[in-house]
Amino acid sequence: MQILIAILYFISLLGLILFGIHRLKISLGYLRWKRRDNVLPRRPDGVRGASLCIQCPIYNEPAMIVGLLETVTAVEWDEGCLEIQILDDSTDETSSIIEEWLAAHPERALHCQHILRQNRSGYKAGALAEGTACSTADFFAIFDVDFRPSKDFLRKMMPLFVNDQIGMVQARWGFENRKSGFLTRIQSILLDAHFVVEQTARFADDLFFNFNGTAGVWKREALEDAGGWTPDTVTEDLDLSYRAQLKGWRFVYDPDVVVLSELPESLVAFKSQQRRWTKGGIQVMRKLLSQVLRSELPGKVKREAFFHLTVGFVHLFLVLFSITLVPYLAFFGVVPQGAFAVTHPLVILLAGASTVTFYVMGQFFRSGRWYDIVLWLLAAPLVLSFGLAMSLTCFGAAVEGLLSSGGEFVRTPKGKSRGNLRGLFQVGSTRPLLVVLAIFESVLGFVLMGAAYHYATLDFFTVALMLAIKGLGFWALVLYFLSDAGSMIFFGPAFRPKKLV
Repeated sequence: MQILIAILYFISLLGLILFGIHRLKISLGYLRWKRRDNVLPRRPDGVRGASLCIQCPIYNEPAMIVGLLETVTAVEWDEGCLEIQILDDSTDETSSIIEEWLAAHPERALHCQHILRQNRSGYKAGALAEGTACSTADFFAIFDVDFRPSKDFLRKMMPLFVNDQIGMVQARWGFENRKSGFLTRIQSILLDAHFVVEQTARFADDLFFNFNGTAGVWKREALEDAGGWTPDTVTEDLDLSYRAQLKGWRFVYDPDVVVLSELPESLVAFKSQQRRWTKGGIQVMRKLLSQVLRSELPGKVKREAFFHLTVGFVHLFLVLFSITLVPYLAFFGVVPQGAFAVTHPLVILLAGASTVTFYVMGQFFRSGRWYDIVLWLLAAPLVLSFGLAMSLTCFGAAVEGLLSSGGEFVRTPKGKSRGNLRGLFQVGSTRPLLVVLAIFESVLGFVLMGAAYHYATLDFFTVALMLAIKGLGFWALVLYFLSDAGSMIFFGPAFRPKKLV
């Protein structure tokens, strides 16, 4: 048993070191980009006169739909060249809210088409494919229901199509509710690093990067050349992105164009989102990674694609670390011996420090404020422990992605109405999974906190503090889950549509 624990623990450390090195590489790539003249080339004519369709895939979002309608119908483009598709798969009052709004604003509804489907075949990918087939537009801008593009969004993005090789341009996500609570603050830190650092670094180094599912514009020719939207993964955006780039299309990322959106304000919704992203990423890996590696693409593109598409496996190493940490300490003591005397410092430096650096950069280069570095360093232990605790959810999703293709596209509820969580609790495969995960998280929390108490009594206070912080991460998830479940039970499915202007 001791040998097995040592082997598994060693594997977890090596895996974390490997992905830590990759994160450090991304961070250095971003810093290289910051040192260069990074002004993006733009077409002087801004592709004026091009026919453009704004697509808004919707499913049961009565609390958010009015804000979307008010912003997308205000987006400016050339007269007679813009159409707006409301791709509505809703089964609740969302559809009637849309019809009422369109009837009340005839001048804005002039270019809108409300497309209702009889079923959710293909989910979001199916809705986008049907909308594309119903349009003759040359370009498609896509916005999820919680995104609020500015009036000049197209004026800023369309000039980025500077040549015929560019098939997609992507804007950065911003979050108007980032300060709503601890959970949204954590999410904003995680996502800022992706949108500020990671996406920019990949684009700057001519590596593959992905359309993020919203707040971007596709050229019709690129979309169709890549095979269009397909529902065989639950991250149709990542799938289409890789297929298009394998066909030779180039993407452009502009971190200076920001589209505001909303972060999930409940743990259940956040877990649902992370589960879908992780599962879909592994499905795309199964589908396309071999094609990338067999292609004649440059070696640096292949290496980055490997880490990009296999990043879901980092959760395997985090779960292994969580499970084996306490047994390892019990069997081998708190002072590293042998190979672990080398791997432990490497984990701290390459996995821990590189992760902290990655998120610090995201915060600093987003705001430009030095005190964000201090605030993040103070919060880093809690945020990292929260991320460790989330690994159970994402590990299960990675296994799902390995064993299945496609699957139900479970939407992520947005807005402040907690009652809209009922839909997630009622999804057949989701409800028991949420309970099982909460049980495992609770158990791991008790094990880590118990070990923390044990080592505190032995005066190993540094080890005790490390274990306690990690245990608190798991307990925090359980408490958030209980809070969400209580809100669903006591407040029910009531929605409060809100008007965003």
